[in-house]
Amino acid sequence: MTSAKELRIEALREWRKHGPHSPCVDQTDEDIAAYYCNAPIGAPAAVRMTQGGLLQYRITEIEGQDPARGRVHVRGFGAFYQKHGRNCFHPKGQTTLVVPTEAVLNWAAEHPEGKFGVSRYRDAKYQPEDP
Repeated sequence: MTSAKELRIEALREWRKHGPHSPCVDQTDEDIAAYYCNAPIGAPAAVRMTQGGLLQYRITEIEGQDPARGRVHVRGFGAFYQKHGRNCFHPKGQTTLVVPTEAVLNWAAEHPEGKFGVSRYRDAKYQPEDP
């Protein structure tokens, strides 16, 4: 007999396999570090916000660098760590930097107010099997 908890876990696994994913879902800390450690002042910056199940991106620009402290300053959002994109003052918070790829920029333009129900996680355990 399957418990209600096990059924909910299985439903979440199915959703993670087939549900919509954010355009930055496959970005790694290394990708983020490579971009923000080398981006010049004035380059685009993508800020991902995930409060309350809502995924939003704000596209802004880099307004300063502090390589000695490993920080990048983003217009309107403050300081973030270059090596992983987390906010310097709320590193476990829900506002982070991602690389402003074409997919992220297009998604931000299509959903200026954000969108609910988009997963920002991808786990090999939840991927569909190859045919």
